[in-house]
Amino acid sequence: MRKVLLVTVMVIVTAVMLTGQNLYKNFDYVTVQGRVLTRSGEPVVKCLVEIRTVSQGGGEVDVIGTGSRNVSNLEKAGWGRTDEKGFYSIKGIPSPGNYLVVVKGVKGFKKTQTPVSVGAGQSKVVTVNPLILDKYQEIDSKTRKLLKKSSKLLKKGDFDGAEKLLQEANSRNAGLSEVHVSLGNIYLKKKKYSMALSEFGKAFELGERNPALCMTSAKLAFSLKKFAESAEFADSFLESNPKDLIGLYVAGLSHFNMKQFKEAEPYFKKYATIKGAENHDVNFLYVYGMTENALEHYDAAASLLQKAYQAGWKANPSFLKTLANAYLKQNKKPEAKLILKELLDKFPEFDGRKLAKETYNSL
Repeated sequence: MRKVLLVTVMVIVTAVMLTGQNLYKNFDYVTVQGRVLTRSGEPVVKCLVEIRTVSQGGGEVDVIGTGSRNVSNLEKAGWGRTDEKGFYSIKGIPSPGNYLVVVKGVKGFKKTQTPVSVGAGQSKVVTVNPLILDKYQEIDSKTRKLLKKSSKLLKKGDFDGAEKLLQEANSRNAGLSEVHVSLGNIYLKKKKYSMALSEFGKAFELGERNPALCMTSAKLAFSLKKFAESAEFADSFLESNPKDLIGLYVAGLSHFNMKQFKEAEPYFKKYATIKGAENHDVNFLYVYGMTENALEHYDAAASLLQKAYQAGWKANPSFLKTLANAYLKQNKKPEAKLILKELLDKFPEFDGRKLAKETYNSL
């Protein structure tokens, strides 16, 4: 009987050891590093930086908020303190994983946090964008009551009542980003998009960098054809979400619409290389192709525009002439002739038809 027990125990111990070895083999660790600065660019010295583990899942948020996520219930993966230049380095963070880098408890400053995703096979050192601390602003009791009442009215759907209270709070204290965010949300609900963008912009200027605020503002600005603003908001969003396809597309498209093709190209290039973007949208293929064409990268332009055409892009004479020209610039005469034939067959009349026919006949 003892022999059986001994063998059983040995088997269990061996199994546990093997399981532990397998877990260890599938796990890796990285160092997360970065810097903490004030809004004016001064280093924040000896402040506590925590890395908290974020669980997968979670619902969508229907409004933009200024409050940072409550991290008290999130497991601490590591911590460290900044040096005399504001730099921190935290070792032993499990990879892969999703985390929040949190700075709190710095006297005179608001707490801040930023998400960071550590992918499998990533570099052993992950550098986070600088965490910017804004000065804490004292709020008088009257303003606090106004904000509390407006919050209750917002939850009830009384947007007019909440707006009135928030305007009063703003007249008492114009430097509160949360007031402008709440007003922006109200105008968004009322479909007053220009006013919503204005309020979100004020919050942004006051230092609010909530990713939801940045992306919503980028989309709003883009829809209002304020492309310089949409590019700025999208860039701020991408600081914490560098591989977000929508963020990259909005940023690139903003520059594209301003005819800033050199600035647009890096966003489209990154978009094209991210896993999950294999089945590219036909609109993306078109704008990326036209960007490369404007930069005289004719090989890439022809490839992308041809893919767009095959994917269902509705061709017009201008598009087909551009595609044919991209082939001609590479001396790919058979491909150019095929496109020119299609152009001449499909469109009996268009500007430049005579030249297109002469070019076709010469090939």
